[in-house]
Amino acid sequence: MLWPDLAAAMTPPDGKAAPSMSTVIRDENDKDFRLDSLQGRPVLVNFWATWCPPCVAELPALDNAAKQLGDDVTLLLVSVDRGGRQKALPFLQDRGITRPLVGFDPKAALSREMGVRGLPTSFLLSADQRQSWAYVGPREWDSAPIIAEIRNLLRLANVSPVPSRQISQGHLLV
Repeated sequence: MLWPDLAAAMTPPDGKAAPSMSTVIRDENDKDFRLDSLQGRPVLVNFWATWCPPCVAELPALDNAAKQLGDDVTLLLVSVDRGGRQKALPFLQDRGITRPLVGFDPKAALSREMGVRGLPTSFLLSADQRQSWAYVGPREWDSAPIIAEIRNLLRLANVSPVPSRQISQGHLLV
């Protein structure tokens, strides 16, 4: 458990139109990668860094959540470490974190584009990547309440109208 009663104290985030996420990052094979390549299945994107204690503390729970969610949700860890793949991939491997997909954003371009202001920050994206829910701060991702919340939010996304994105003075508002 990361912090006592953390999962119970948090309320589910409000759903919003998904933030812009067109920035290209690198995958674990050092190839270009975009989030839209995962469209068609819900995605939980977690922005983290090796130097962030709360991020490191929640990695095992994220790995276990990937197992619990199985093929229903893709879990993607996006490292913002400046050392990129060379720094973060061995760090994950040394800790036995093997289930989530891994991406590298060493210049924090994608995290800035998506509005990340602190770490860890996670986004749950609907399968069509039009709806999102932002989680700021650590979570007990493998706890029964959080797993149920993720499944419920995604179920509701399939029956609810999608919030529209608005354009104002050339900027996307979410």
